[in-house]
Amino acid sequence: MVSNAILRQVAKRNKILIDNPDSERKFHKNPTPLTGGIGISIGIIFSGIFLFFITQNDIDISYTSSGLLQSIEEASNSEKTKIHEINLSDGQTIKVSIIDNDRFLMTLPDGKKQVYEITSSESSESILKKEIKTNSIPITDFSIGLIAFTILIQLVMIIDDLWSIKERNKLIIQAICVLGLILFSDVYITNLGNLLGFGEIQLGIFGIPFTIFCIVGMMNAFNYIDGLNGLCASFSLVCLTSIIAIVNAFNSPNLLVLILPAGAIVGFLMYNLGIFGDQRNVFLGDNGSQALGFLCLWILVYFSQFDDYGFSPVTALWLVAILFMDAVRVLSTRIISGLRGANIFKAKRDHIHHKLQDYGFSNEFVYSGLILSAGSLSAFGIFLNRIFQESHYYSFYAFLILWICFHIIVNKIPKNV
Repeated sequence: MVSNAILRQVAKRNKILIDNPDSERKFHKNPTPLTGGIGISIGIIFSGIFLFFITQNDIDISYTSSGLLQSIEEASNSEKTKIHEINLSDGQTIKVSIIDNDRFLMTLPDGKKQVYEITSSESSESILKKEIKTNSIPITDFSIGLIAFTILIQLVMIIDDLWSIKERNKLIIQAICVLGLILFSDVYITNLGNLLGFGEIQLGIFGIPFTIFCIVGMMNAFNYIDGLNGLCASFSLVCLTSIIAIVNAFNSPNLLVLILPAGAIVGFLMYNLGIFGDQRNVFLGDNGSQALGFLCLWILVYFSQFDDYGFSPVTALWLVAILFMDAVRVLSTRIISGLRGANIFKAKRDHIHHKLQDYGFSNEFVYSGLILSAGSLSAFGIFLNRIFQESHYYSFYAFLILWICFHIIVNKIPKNV
């Protein structure tokens, strides 16, 4: 909140990063600063400093690619490694992955992970020795790369907010940033889960272009939905809080960092939704919506690709359901019109929030309805994720039915105004 208060004043005083209303954008009347995304980034950075240096959590840089964690993840996610499940009397389950002859990774029901080493004592009895401290927050190649490339995306999009970059050039820059993080961290979509009911779908090396296509496409979906106060940031907040719920982040200190972007978004929404008054509004700008999209999508990719978190890949679709379905619907209709000579990159009022506004619903009703729907769909996706932990196709076919219904219903909304 403090960073947004300062940045909006700087923007207005120097007349930079200001969004002026025009005939195509009727949801605001006064020139408004586009500094919300920068404010969120500053909020994440400062709250991160507080988390790392004021609390008792340790930073462990041994978790980078040359350290222990990656070897554990590679071993526990190897096709040759079987995850053994131990059913407890209370119905909960402990997962055990064999790393090598002397070590194994244990995932407790609350999501906490411990690596144990089997050693021999003088009495020749095997004992278990804990290798990783539970209060360590790991610094991995992925976390370093995610921070660096998110900042890079935001810097490029600040230039876009200031002077405008051609759409094709933005797509190229986005693709380069996604590829950069893939090469830096070696994290990308390799497994789609058991989507069709015939076994898990492994993408192998083809997962790299698939990941680039998905993340670039959905980054723009986050950007395009930012046509109404609070929508993009609230969709991001729903996504992040749902991830926190799935991976039990509050019970795992090394996942506690997930609360940082969620908290920073709440601070931004205080201004964006006009809680402090309409004269103090702040917008995300392209720099904010693109950075939030990049951050949320990569966190989804990361957790959905490691079995230890119990996060099936199809569940990620439920957490961004409205964004995904609306983006695909708009893209398909624009491609059809593009075949007739229309410019598919030209801004139009064809997204779901535009259609609901044009039908006559108020901005408050549209915002509340879409966010409540997003939260409900995320909750339903989490429910399916927990009920059908191995049978992902139930969740996928349910999503297909929802997708078809959404496409038909939204396309039939008429214009009343």
